[in-house]
Amino acid sequence: MTEIGTRGVSETLRKFVDEMPYERWSIFEFVAEAARSLPAGARVADVGAGDAPYRELFAHTRYITVDWEGSEHIAAPASDVVSSADALPVEDSSFDALLLTQVLEHVPDPAAVLSELWRVLAPGGRLFLTAPLAWELHEQPHDYYRYTSFGLEYLVAAAGFEDVEVRARNDCFTTMAQLLLNIRYAMGRAPDGLDPLREEAAQALTDLAEQVAALAPLDSRRIFPLGYSVTARRRAGAGTVDS
Repeated sequence: MTEIGTRGVSETLRKFVDEMPYERWSIFEFVAEAARSLPAGARVADVGAGDAPYRELFAHTRYITVDWEGSEHIAAPASDVVSSADALPVEDSSFDALLLTQVLEHVPDPAAVLSELWRVLAPGGRLFLTAPLAWELHEQPHDYYRYTSFGLEYLVAAAGFEDVEVRARNDCFTTMAQLLLNIRYAMGRAPDGLDPLREEAAQALTDLAEQVAALAPLDSRRIFPLGYSVTARRRAGAGTVDS
C-alpha cells in the first residue's frame, strides 16, 4: 500500500491488505472511496462483513455489520445482525448505503440477495459491491459463482437498481501475479516426500509474481481482472433527497 493510500489507516487494516496486496489493495481503494462519499450519520450496513476489516473507514457513519450463522469468520457471530442476506430482519428502506465485498460468490441465489438489498436500501441510497472473476475455491462448500462484468450489470439492474456502473478492479498482469501467489497455498502439502520441492516452487512463484506484476502498465484492455467493483443506486422517491 502506498503512503498516501494508507494515511490515517490503522496498522491492523494495513496488515490485512498487505496479506494479499494485489487483490485487497483494489478493494480497499474502492471501499475507502465509497466511505468518503457518504455523509456523516449515513446508515450503512456491511452485508457479509465477516471480521469487518473496513469498519474504521465508516467511523463517521452509523455502521452495522451483517453476517450469517454459518460464516467461517471469527467475528461473524457477534455481528449486529445475524441473518441470511436474502431475508434480512429489518424494515424496508433501513439503510442509506450497503456494502457487499466478495460476498456474492458465496450465496446460492444472488438474484434473491440483490432483491433483498434493494428492499432494505432507502430511496436514493447507494450499493457498493465487489465480486470475483478469477479466484480458487474458498470457503467451501459455499462457493458458487464467478462473475463477468456483464453478468453483474444484468443481475444488479434486474433487481431494480439504477445508475449501475461496473469497473474492472485491476489489470491482467496483476491478476496473474496474485494467482501465482495463491498457488503457493492452493497446491497444498502432503506426506509424499515432495514438500521440500513445494517450498522451492513457492519461492519461485513469489519471485515470478513480482516480475509479472511489474508489467501492469502494459495492459490496455483490462478484460482479465481478479474481479469487479459495482456502484448502483435505488431511485429516489417523492420527498427523498438523492445525495
